[in-house]
Amino acid sequence: MKKNIKSQVKHFYAQAYADYLRSGNLEGATREVAQQIFLDRKDKPGNAHGDWIAAERITREWPRTITEASESHLYDKTMAKTREWLKDIETELGFDNPNDAYRAFRAVLHAIRDRLPVRESTQFASQLPMLMIGMYYSGWTPVNKPVRVRSMDEFLDRVQEQLPKGMDPMRVAAGIIRVLERHISEGEMKDVRRNFPEKLREVWKEALEGRR
Repeated sequence: MKKNIKSQVKHFYAQAYADYLRSGNLEGATREVAQQIFLDRKDKPGNAHGDWIAAERITREWPRTITEASESHLYDKTMAKTREWLKDIETELGFDNPNDAYRAFRAVLHAIRDRLPVRESTQFASQLPMLMIGMYYSGWTPVNKPVRVRSMDEFLDRVQEQLPKGMDPMRVAAGIIRVLERHISEGEMKDVRRNFPEKLREVWKEALEGRR
């Protein structure tokens, strides 16, 4: 929408715009704007048809404007959700920056992801913040899933591959699982645990025993 039209909507047709947001009736809102144009025109040259054309020019961009505003709101919302998760990881693991939190989260998520059957993996991913879903699927392929992990040491080795040097993979994995338990639905987390064989559940035991 052109700047001058935005200004008109903001200053003179705010009520019509608000009515449109509530009702979705663009024709009714256009009629309100046309009426306002007629009143503003006073003794200046013009006619009802011209007023209607001018009103349509003002209101035809509203649906796109609202869509853009909704997309912006959605982006702001998922950014806030992502920051909330990363802050929770920082607190849980005693980190002092979101980069370490992100890398720890990615390492554990990828190890969990690859141990899950394809359908369960996608159901689990659907509960992550939108901005983290891309990270979750980075490098993933549905072929030969779940990956056969024969021991806890092997699972932790997969975690450690993506961790910064010096981080304890068991401590990190247990902490991330505690964060997941707080943010993912109970039913989904039960499904994830069921897909981990008994010999890999030590990490879940560690996580639950250290729950704060």
